[in-house]
Amino acid sequence: MTRKTLIGLILATLLPLIILIYPGDLGLMPRLALALSAFTVVFWTFEPVPIEYSSLLVLLLFPLLGVLPFELAFNAFSGKAVWLIFSGMALSLGITETPLGARLARMALGRVNHYGRLILGLHILGLVSAFLIPSGVVRILILMPILISLLRTLDEKPGSRASTALILSLVCSTYYGGTGVLTASVPNLVVFGALESHGQTVYWGEWAGYMFPVLGLVRVACGYLLIRLILPISHTPDVSSLLEDNSIPSRLTSAEKKTIGILLLGILLWATDALHGVHPAYIGLALVLLCYLPGWGPLHPEKLKQVNFPILIYIAAAFAMGHALEHTGLNARLAGLLTPWMDLPTDNPMVKLGALIYLILPFAFLTDTAAIAAILTPILLDLGETIGLGPLPVGLGVALGTSFIFFPYQSAPFVLAYSFRYVRMGQFILFMSLLALITLFLLLPLTLLYWHFLGLI
Repeated sequence: MTRKTLIGLILATLLPLIILIYPGDLGLMPRLALALSAFTVVFWTFEPVPIEYSSLLVLLLFPLLGVLPFELAFNAFSGKAVWLIFSGMALSLGITETPLGARLARMALGRVNHYGRLILGLHILGLVSAFLIPSGVVRILILMPILISLLRTLDEKPGSRASTALILSLVCSTYYGGTGVLTASVPNLVVFGALESHGQTVYWGEWAGYMFPVLGLVRVACGYLLIRLILPISHTPDVSSLLEDNSIPSRLTSAEKKTIGILLLGILLWATDALHGVHPAYIGLALVLLCYLPGWGPLHPEKLKQVNFPILIYIAAAFAMGHALEHTGLNARLAGLLTPWMDLPTDNPMVKLGALIYLILPFAFLTDTAAIAAILTPILLDLGETIGLGPLPVGLGVALGTSFIFFPYQSAPFVLAYSFRYVRMGQFILFMSLLALITLFLLLPLTLLYWHFLGLI
């Protein structure tokens, strides 16, 4: 047994026990929901057993112990998010299981053959894609398979320093860059809808002007520096064999052409979903049907067996945790306990808004950030009004607060990226936590100063 495994088992035992026996007037069901959630998060972090086993265990314990009805515990399997992620994994095989992935990798390495430049290039690519493709999951869905093909071509193993650095570069730049783009993040759109219902219209350019410079551009730059600092790569990739590889056909094969056509159709439909109103999950599943259509599709239906189906259990468990904490009233109880903290001995709007944003942080650990935005935005808009803050700064503050990500389960794009299993959970958590702390103690105050300079607060 490794030290990491031992620490995980000790924490997974002690934390739930402390929650269950700690004195207070919290009811049994909320205690059980919180204890089981703490147990599961520890197991996900330290992975003493494969993550799918701990996820299935909590899915079974929620209804068995009466925390959730069985149907609600397993409700995520009927949700669109799970099937959009399935679509992404199924479509990615069109790149990794045809010569297309190796061809794209050779094109990239023929121009950029140094890891430092690759890391910078991936940050730029992720940032630009946030402007072009609205859904964070879809951006990962399209770009990750290409990056996986590149890593396989370079013979970089899962969990290696280079694999971790390159994947974190892409995922974090497109996710955190998307915070500064109104249409690039689900929590952003949730906040936008709540502001509209309060009679406050915010335009795309206005959102970008307030959010992108610090929380988009500067945060992505901080992520780049952090990756270069904690994941230094001393060796240079050997690309000579790839550039001389004659096994890649000189011309695009029929399967490659069909894969490209299907992906381009997907990008077109996903990028225009605001116009046609079709949910991205429906588009993704339709593309999967095309991709595996017998006799025509670029992939044989047998290839579907290579999809990482067990990771869907992990996704379902993450949603179930959110349902459990809401169903047992723990979210409302926590909101009631924290709200009195807003009774501050100052009239400074910057301090008030900063306190309101910090108030969101405990909720970020409970469930997906989009769900947190949906639950808290109406409450905090009303709270902001009572303490003299306008709806726009409060709404932008909620979008900022919901972007503190410490664990992959807090946001679907990170879940999808983890499903490729090229970065270990602990590596994800270390980087995400460090960047969250940088945002919390450096970029949040900087953002408030920037908003004050612009006259927002």
